[in-house]
Amino acid sequence: MTAPECANTDGGPRNSAGLCEARGLLWGIRMRLLLASVGLALVGCGSADSAEMANSPPTSHSEDGRGTGTGTDSPGVGAPSEGGSSGTSTPSTGGGGAKPGTLTAGAWDDNANYDFYLTYLDKHASLAGALKTPRADRLRVDVVDGAGFALGGARVVVRASDKVVFDGPSATDGHVDVYPKWAGAEAGAKLTVEATLGSIAATASALAGDKTVKLALSSATATIASGLDVAIVIDTTGSMGDEITFLRTEIAAIAARVGTTWPTASQRWAVVAYKDQGDSYVVKTAGFASDPAVIQSQLTSLSAAGGGDYPEAPDQALAEAAKLPWRSGNTARMVFWIADAPHHPGAESTIAEAVTTMRAKGVHVYPVAASGVDELAEHTMRSTAQLTSGRYLFLTDDSGVGGTHKEPSIPCYFVTKLDNAMVRMIATELTGAYVGPTSAEVIRTGGDPKDGRCTLANGQQVAIF
Repeated sequence: MTAPECANTDGGPRNSAGLCEARGLLWGIRMRLLLASVGLALVGCGSADSAEMANSPPTSHSEDGRGTGTGTDSPGVGAPSEGGSSGTSTPSTGGGGAKPGTLTAGAWDDNANYDFYLTYLDKHASLAGALKTPRADRLRVDVVDGAGFALGGARVVVRASDKVVFDGPSATDGHVDVYPKWAGAEAGAKLTVEATLGSIAATASALAGDKTVKLALSSATATIASGLDVAIVIDTTGSMGDEITFLRTEIAAIAARVGTTWPTASQRWAVVAYKDQGDSYVVKTAGFASDPAVIQSQLTSLSAAGGGDYPEAPDQALAEAAKLPWRSGNTARMVFWIADAPHHPGAESTIAEAVTTMRAKGVHVYPVAASGVDELAEHTMRSTAQLTSGRYLFLTDDSGVGGTHKEPSIPCYFVTKLDNAMVRMIATELTGAYVGPTSAEVIRTGGDPKDGRCTLANGQQVAIF
């Protein structure tokens, strides 16, 4: 659940610290009680949207907003927790003796930096194989309960006349992002937006091209997600050898941490492994299981082999992941897509279809870009994350594992252990609130963040995740 929306009195970000202290006090107490055992920093007024930054005069910048790392005492986005630990787990979980907490990663939220992201899309408009879904007319639907808290699990239906533009659940942060042009609605078309939860319903009107619309289900009460469905979609071709050895242990340890931290959230995990046409298999799926030992067994059985040429078959794997029997209702639904290569050009339509299906089911994709990722792979991974309301994760060279990792086309980020980053993403999905790293978790920073923002040469500010 996110904080009730706060008035924006100074042109700064909605829900920014200092603007909603009074209104967010009760919410802050509730969330800190929920997350105290995680050992993670809760930021500002806490919503995932609090990361959205407005353009304002620059305070500091390099030519493109990038910089070099600064060290382990770099602060988190918000106030660091006192005596916070890295949270890295240490149990032996297989994988050739590799220990969890080895891989390092950064994270980025394109939906929280939407103007920056649209500029990125424009720069790569001619990239062969890129998803071409129109996104400039994004309509953000906010669903809240009677107290103004973000409401997850409500069914949201958007229509343009008799045409259904979108039909799917609100996320745990209460958001649904709708793209009218993608669904065939003309600019300026009248939209009817309806949200229902059981017998409770609310309706609002909007136009294609509007930025936001809000619906309040006054008789409803927001709760933390009661379930967690996670699918691991992983490239198992030969180039993934180093990463796959370590990822086996990372994921097993993460599942154990989640079970300890959120014992009341019913967990299910699935594995979708993929290679390419002509390999020993193209896609191999192990359906949802609630026993972590089953997932551990599936991951341990994977080996890196095959591939041959550079592109692989993630389109087929994402299509299979979309077909999994995801739970409905107030459940956090996530895909961690771990890969180092793009799809074959021409297969992007299959990815777009998988994205459409996952959007309708409320599944959020969190790519994890490994060494070897190129421009098309980054573009596709970021597009898949953005369209499904996930975030983009990327491995870094700090771990010393694998080959050289591509510097993403983003201006600033925190580097933490991958397991901590993934647990943060899960925490964000379960609670609907942005969860930042503690200062103890930050290995270094990319760029020069100040109070959770980086200022670019043109004066634009972006939010670090």
